[in-house]
Amino acid sequence: MLKQRILTAIPLAALVIWGIITQPASTIFYALLLIMLIAGWEWAALSGIQNKPARIAYALLIAALLMATQSFFENNPEMLNMLLLITVLAWVWAIFHMFTRGPQAADSLFSTAKFMIGFIALIPPVLALMLIREQGAWWLFYCLSIVWVADTGAYFSGKRFGRNKLAPALSPGKTREGLYGAVFATASYSVLAGLFFELQLIPMFMLVVITVLTTFISVAGDLFVSLLKREKGLKDTGSILPGHGGILDRIDSVLSSAPFIALLLNSVIFNG
Repeated sequence: MLKQRILTAIPLAALVIWGIITQPASTIFYALLLIMLIAGWEWAALSGIQNKPARIAYALLIAALLMATQSFFENNPEMLNMLLLITVLAWVWAIFHMFTRGPQAADSLFSTAKFMIGFIALIPPVLALMLIREQGAWWLFYCLSIVWVADTGAYFSGKRFGRNKLAPALSPGKTREGLYGAVFATASYSVLAGLFFELQLIPMFMLVVITVLTTFISVAGDLFVSLLKREKGLKDTGSILPGHGGILDRIDSVLSSAPFIALLLNSVIFNG
C-alpha cells in the first residue's frame, strides 16, 4: 500500500507543482473546477445520494455554481472577504459540532444538512485559492504546500513519538504528537517562506501565526471528512487515486484551510 501511495503521489505532486508555477490563473481555475466536479460526485455519496444520475446532477450543480460565483466575485471583489468570513465561521461551527457530537451510527440515509454543507465546503475554497493566486503563483504554491508540509511533519513525528490519540473516534491513526510535529514543521516552513517573500519582521511574525492556525484548521478539515465517511460506513470517498482513495481524501485539509488562510492573508499581509 505504501509503495502504491508513493507511486501515485510523486507524479501527481509533480503535475500539481508544475501547474501552479507555470500555468496562468485561468488554467488553474479550470483545473480546480474539474477537481471540484469529481469532489461533488464523492460528496453526494457522503450526503446519502445513492442514485448515480442524482450524484452527477449534484456534481454539475457544484461546478455551475462555482463558475457563477467566480464570475460574480471577479466583478465584486469587495464582497469576497465577507463570503470567506462566513465560510470560516461555518467551519468553526462544524468543528465544534464534530468534537462535541462525534460520529453517529453509520447509515445510508439521505442527509439534507450534509447535502447543503457540500456547497460551503466545495465552492469557497476555489474562490479563496484564486484570490491567493492574484498575488502570484508562489503564494498559491505556499498556501497549498502548507498542507503537504503538515502531513509530512505529522507522519514522521507521529511515527516516532506518537503515543496519545488525537481523535480516536474519528481517525485512530492520528496522534497529538503528530499534530505537534505538523505545527513545528509548518512554523519552520513559514519562516523560510517569509524570507523568500522578503517580508519585514512583523509581517513575517504574522505569517508564522497564520500558518500555525491554518495547520490546526487543516487537520480539523481532515477529521471532518473522516467523520462523514464513518457515518456512511466508508473507508475512502472514492477510488480514483490508487493507494490514496478519492479526491476528497486528498483535498479534505485544503477545503477547510484555504478560506481561512486566504481571509487572513488578504486582510493582514496582502492589504495590511
